[in-house]
Amino acid sequence: MFFLKNKLNFIVVVFFLASCSSMNVTEEKVYSGDVKTVKASSTKSSNVNYDSMAVFANATVYFEFDKSNLTSKSIQTLKSAVNALNENSSIMITLSGHADERGTREYNLALGQRRAEAVSDYFVLNGISPDRITVRSYGEERPVEFGQDETSYSKNRRVEIN
Repeated sequence: MFFLKNKLNFIVVVFFLASCSSMNVTEEKVYSGDVKTVKASSTKSSNVNYDSMAVFANATVYFEFDKSNLTSKSIQTLKSAVNALNENSSIMITLSGHADERGTREYNLALGQRRAEAVSDYFVLNGISPDRITVRSYGEERPVEFGQDETSYSKNRRVEIN
């Protein structure tokens, strides 16, 4: 009887250890904040006003949740950019559309595209040649703020002008 009881305890312990060893624990680092990319370019034109080029260094237009229409605040940002583009006809810009993480990847790519195209349409309506504008969408793939709250989401719903 003693032998049978120990054998049963042994089987329970082996079963428990086997079930623990079958658990897979993985850790994946998705974003590394210490990686930076700098893109440099030059122009041979001597009439470029470099003060106005700084407008595009941090020019960002923000959007409401699931919207691609421009707000009055975003139009103020775009007016400054239009003035700088009109003063410097050699400046080419890239409009990068982004979305927060809510929604499918495909939906967010399309939303980012609609947002970037809304900004592009504003520029074209204000006299900027479409040949000077490149439109891209990154959807939810390049967040500037990580978090699952409205503050984080609102910073990721944007179009960056570079």
